[in-house]
Amino acid sequence: MSLWETWLPQRFFYLFIGAAYLLVWIQVVLFHWRGAFRYAAMWGPVLFAPFLAAMGIVFAFVHGGIVNRLFIILYAIGTLSGMMGTLYHFKGVRHYIGGFTLRNFMVGPPVILPLIFMALSAAALLMFFLWPGPAGGL
Repeated sequence: MSLWETWLPQRFFYLFIGAAYLLVWIQVVLFHWRGAFRYAAMWGPVLFAPFLAAMGIVFAFVHGGIVNRLFIILYAIGTLSGMMGTLYHFKGVRHYIGGFTLRNFMVGPPVILPLIFMALSAAALLMFFLWPGPAGGL
């Protein structure tokens, strides 16, 4: 029997979360670079997303003890960071002339990207706490 046949579905999920954060990180870097890192808060997801990506990939292979606690802390911060980013992005769109118009949503800060950032972290935490097994729960 191969290694992959013995893997539980949540391990694939954590691997997916790690890979998804790598892709999100690329997009975040490009958008915040486009925004010239005008605000200090723009550095948060740029510097933090690689840690979330690494944690997802590592957690697919290693779990238990301190790794579990680190997982919870990192993804809780990721969830909060996504919430804050959503607020900042809505605030950014609001400051464009005309406020919340379709055009401003198209050219302003992408409000969906921080929601994706938040959703990935929240989904990882939900998987951890709700799916029983060796990679979930405390």
